[in-house]
Amino acid sequence: MRQLVALLAATLLAACGGPPPPSLLVVSIDTLRADAVSAFGRETATTPRLDALAAAGTRFDAATTVTPLTLPAHAALFTGLRPARHGLTVNGARGKLPVPTLAERLRAQGWATGAFVSARVLDAGLGLAAGFERYDDDLHVAGGPPSPTERRGDATVDSALAWDRWEAPSFFAFVHLFDPHAPYAAPGGATGIDRAAYLDEVRYADAQLGRLLDGVLQRARGPLLVVVLSDHGEGLGEHGEETHGLLLNEATLHVPLVLAWLRGGEGRPFGRAGEVRTDVVSLLDVAPTLADVLGLPPLPDLDGVSVVAPRPGRPLPIETRAPSFYYGFSPLAGVRRDTLKVVGAPEARPPGWMLTDLAADPREVAGVPAGDSPLVALVRSPHPDVEAETGLDEATLRALGYAGGHAPEPAGGPRDDPRQRMELIVALDRANTDLAEGRPQAALDRLAAAVPADAVVSEVLLLRGRALRALKRHDEACEALGLACARQPSAELLTEWGAALLARDVAGGGDGAAARAALDSALRRAPDDPHAAALRAMCDLHIGDAGAALLRVREPLLRHARDVELLTVKLRALRALARAAEAEQAAAELRAVWPASPDLD
Repeated sequence: MRQLVALLAATLLAACGGPPPPSLLVVSIDTLRADAVSAFGRETATTPRLDALAAAGTRFDAATTVTPLTLPAHAALFTGLRPARHGLTVNGARGKLPVPTLAERLRAQGWATGAFVSARVLDAGLGLAAGFERYDDDLHVAGGPPSPTERRGDATVDSALAWDRWEAPSFFAFVHLFDPHAPYAAPGGATGIDRAAYLDEVRYADAQLGRLLDGVLQRARGPLLVVVLSDHGEGLGEHGEETHGLLLNEATLHVPLVLAWLRGGEGRPFGRAGEVRTDVVSLLDVAPTLADVLGLPPLPDLDGVSVVAPRPGRPLPIETRAPSFYYGFSPLAGVRRDTLKVVGAPEARPPGWMLTDLAADPREVAGVPAGDSPLVALVRSPHPDVEAETGLDEATLRALGYAGGHAPEPAGGPRDDPRQRMELIVALDRANTDLAEGRPQAALDRLAAAVPADAVVSEVLLLRGRALRALKRHDEACEALGLACARQPSAELLTEWGAALLARDVAGGGDGAAARAALDSALRRAPDDPHAAALRAMCDLHIGDAGAALLRVREPLLRHARDVELLTVKLRALRALARAAEAEQAAAELRAVWPASPDLD
């Protein structure tokens, strides 16, 4: 059917006497600071392929993201709407985008469309897959982990190059490389949390970009426009931020943006080699600009505009809800207009509005109070009208280095300014990393050093509870997580509490009633969470009801067929029911995903 649509579109164009419209390849290199690209910054020989592409086309030296978070930034990229308007304001949010995406518009006009992503944070179920005939978010690779949250760039490029639509008359392909995102561990490169390890990941991502460009150029026909950009940068310790998401400094906002024609750019916008644009543009402008270049009519009421010609003087929104959503602090919001930038914490008292002239102070070390700046009046709320659903489980988000997916606590008054709480936030982030890398005692020690033992902060209690559970200190874990749930009964916290209660009852011979109640409550809030569903089924197995456990995982497995926890419960239940043939088939399904599972011994 998809070939027929493209063929009909091409036939109509030919009948009208015109060639097929250009093809489009958009490559997003996640977490790529502009100054890590040789053509943009102070580094040398980090990105030879991206540098060559920039020399062949147009380089935007002052491009900014709208928010330093992967999913919200990509949704803004493909809609032209800031996060508070498209609704996916944090990683893990899920919902239908309110305007047609670039993929939807191009597919409706006959373009073949395909996307190939490298991290669960861009899972198809979250909302970005609309308009793509093929949306490859399968992160499993031979010999890899059973429940991957990301895949290396070589695997994503391999999958992209295997696409059967590169020879289509016109195509739109989106390829997402995640390698520069923490943790930094490029093949053959340094590991750690410093700039050197980060730059090795950048070099690796650039090499994969080169493989992709070479392969596509061999197969594509007709004019081909390539766009390479990043969703956000990386803090690398500047202003106290090691990674990204919480602050609105240039380390995480300033991103590379390159547009270049690999073929057929003569006489077209961005067709002149070596052009350098110094006007300030936003990722919000990318979709309107590409629509303009490809001949689509503009959509009304977007936050971005076409920048085929410079549009100086516009107030560009910048915002992040991460401090509010994950930690209960004030969000940050601001405006960038040319070289001037204002940022504040609108729910803190005082909000601490600061004005910086980036032409004079590019490192943002000499900002001045800006409460009376006219730019403050242009700042808009970073909160959506309606809170999006949570579409990723807590374990996935934490494995990717983000705080979990619980919604913010209701504000009972002014919130803390996250710029004044970075020491605590860094301690929490490092404790989360300790847990993800199997060091629960280190996480507990770090929390004890940073936070008073009697602090009643949900994120602190959650991390403490998870560390205590990993150390099999079951009573203490249940107490900490119970306090967290009493303060904020989110699906994530209730699931963690249920897991701790179940572990205590399994170890001590309890009946699992409290665990079942907590997990039932979690599933009422997040009915599609496979982790909570598997834990609830384990409660059934704990009391000897294998039939109920099997029934409980049947429907979740229809949506999460490769989830190792659900497959493990299925196998154990079938064995308990002495259904040998079905158990053997279930073992084969689990072996295909996790050959090293102890249940296969």
